[in-house]
Amino acid sequence: MKNIKKHFHAIVLLLGLLISTNACEDLAFGDKFLQKPPSTDDTIDTVFSTAEYARRVLWYSYRYLPMGLETSNSYWNTMWLGNIEGLTDLNQDYLGYSGVNKVYYAGNYNAGTENSPRGTYMATKIRFNENETHMWSAIRNAWLIVANIDRVPDMDRTEKERLKAEAKAMVAVYYAHMLRHYGGLPIIDKVISPDEASMPTRATLQQTVDFIVRLLNEAIDCPEFPWHISEAEMSNWDGRLTKAGAMGLKARVLLFVASPLFNNDEPYFQGAASEALMTWFGNYDRERWKHAMDACEAFFKAVDSNGFYKLVEKEDVNPSGYRYAFRAAYFDRGTTETLISVRRENYYKANQQPYTNQSIRWGAICPTKEYFDMFPTADGDNFDWSNPEHTKNPFMNRDPRLSETFILDGDLFQNRTAGVTQEKPDDKENYPAGRDWNVGQVTAKSLLTGLSCRKWGLDRAGEYNGHIIQWPHLRIAEIYLSYAEALNEYNNGPNELAYHYVDKVRARVGMKGLKKGLSKEEFRKELLRERACEFGYEEVRFFDLIRWKMKEKFSTPLHGLNIYKNKNDGSYICEEFPLLGGEQSRSWWNPGGFSEKWYLSAFPQNEINKGYGLVQNPGWE
Repeated sequence: MKNIKKHFHAIVLLLGLLISTNACEDLAFGDKFLQKPPSTDDTIDTVFSTAEYARRVLWYSYRYLPMGLETSNSYWNTMWLGNIEGLTDLNQDYLGYSGVNKVYYAGNYNAGTENSPRGTYMATKIRFNENETHMWSAIRNAWLIVANIDRVPDMDRTEKERLKAEAKAMVAVYYAHMLRHYGGLPIIDKVISPDEASMPTRATLQQTVDFIVRLLNEAIDCPEFPWHISEAEMSNWDGRLTKAGAMGLKARVLLFVASPLFNNDEPYFQGAASEALMTWFGNYDRERWKHAMDACEAFFKAVDSNGFYKLVEKEDVNPSGYRYAFRAAYFDRGTTETLISVRRENYYKANQQPYTNQSIRWGAICPTKEYFDMFPTADGDNFDWSNPEHTKNPFMNRDPRLSETFILDGDLFQNRTAGVTQEKPDDKENYPAGRDWNVGQVTAKSLLTGLSCRKWGLDRAGEYNGHIIQWPHLRIAEIYLSYAEALNEYNNGPNELAYHYVDKVRARVGMKGLKKGLSKEEFRKELLRERACEFGYEEVRFFDLIRWKMKEKFSTPLHGLNIYKNKNDGSYICEEFPLLGGEQSRSWWNPGGFSEKWYLSAFPQNEINKGYGLVQNPGWE
């Protein structure tokens, strides 16, 4: 993989203590210190001579955990202000220089794109550039902990075992994330020393899954690995990996690989990697759904025994309310909801705009009509434009998650009532623009689909100030819905327990449960829609679409929604329009424009050419 030899044949160097003017001492780690191997073992001996220095090796690995939010130093995460959901039916990206536009909408992605070196403009514009993410260096640091922590003299055994389990869970997080982009991977299960001449070849999909599950099981089985961060540790260690996070991640991985992308009687695309079983298992096995189901069941049994983790409920937040419970679930750190939390920057300063806010304002995050339509009514029925009661006011009596994902006309916005309807060109007198249409943070670019996003960005300025921003890499709500999905697929239809777990997530926002009597296919459709409503812009929808090989969702053109409001009687006129034409039209929408090869990313071609056994993904050869 890109510069993989550089990363794995390098070693963390102790460059000395950095002594400031007030005599405080610190130690720095990072890729810039990974440029040549040491001549002796003295460097590692020094690093692991104190508990303080040893811990920082693992802290470095935390810096590069996958994060979907845009921050001032993490453009690579979201394709230069773009978002991976811009490749789905949830969002249209109008930011001309984002990776979503320049690479994917334009149809320019190929294995050569992945060759872009770290720090270059193009390297930050693809959905996953492993060289830009620093993941291999972070994995190496985690293995340094496992190999060397026992030699630290001033650290007790309990902490040593905990850090080893934490490091293994860390490696599993990185591998699980890469698995969703690439399939089978080279297995790095130790620190590779500079004198090792050969690199590991690419493993099969099954070997990669077994490796991830083994790491997670070893962490889960460690008595010293805590179930959650205790109240006493919360002020300093909130955000560290836990046993609950490891169990939740195991469920996510097993659900992903049980899905049709990999678990199938036919490969999603023919090629050398598929022939070598690197991008599928080689068959369909119903028991893979059972493995996912068992992992979810084990997680909830552990929750019953150990407590702490649960959905954030309306009574848990201030102000109380269904929508605010949902907001806290994804936005707030340290809640009972988040199983794996990622942070990149500590605090935003007063008047500093979060980069996700800028993504919205500059047109990278523009939700579609298709996404708007997914949210049910407040009583749990599907929203239907042919129902006159629904269309009379499409913003009233809807799923509270809609109010927290979109800025809705007539809803709360910046401590007043929002006015986000546009001026009707042929009836300006009776249908003028609302007070917030193209005003302030709600820019014209953020309204190019006629619908403005609220989640993560707009209407959050005051909340960001002094707030530690977290990325909810994994929430307990996902395990509820994953359990329901595995039950449905394994049992060839939903049972009472499958309905129960979906209805738990809906009840958190005051919604009635799904109607009973659904077929296996109907339940699956409702479940995937539920996941879209719950996890919009949390990098869940994209992976749901690829694991279910939903080609039609990538190749079918999408729509915006023009919304006009009569100033006299408050009635609405809503007009759908196609999102076609111009630079932001997706090449995937052209006849034959989307190919199943896009489900997985290509490996960098220049890395394939090194000949150590990294087989290219099918379709990108």
